[in-house]
Amino acid sequence: MSTLSEQFTLLLPDYWTPQQALAIYELLNELTEAIWNHYQIPMIELLTAELDQHNTSQLDLFDFNDTIPF
Repeated sequence: MSTLSEQFTLLLPDYWTPQQALAIYELLNELTEAIWNHYQIPMIELLTAELDQHNTSQLDLFDFNDTIPF
């Protein structure tokens, strides 16, 4: 899955007033919250699956039942 910034550059207009910018900011926050509330479980599953694909951590080299030699 690619991120939004990888797909295109988002340019904001210079002519917005601070009030207009705040209104857009609040709208996007409410939209984000609504999407999360509706799709939370499927999104977590999707993100978990994606993170598992990128997991390159090294496997444990020692068995947990091994005795420590010192």
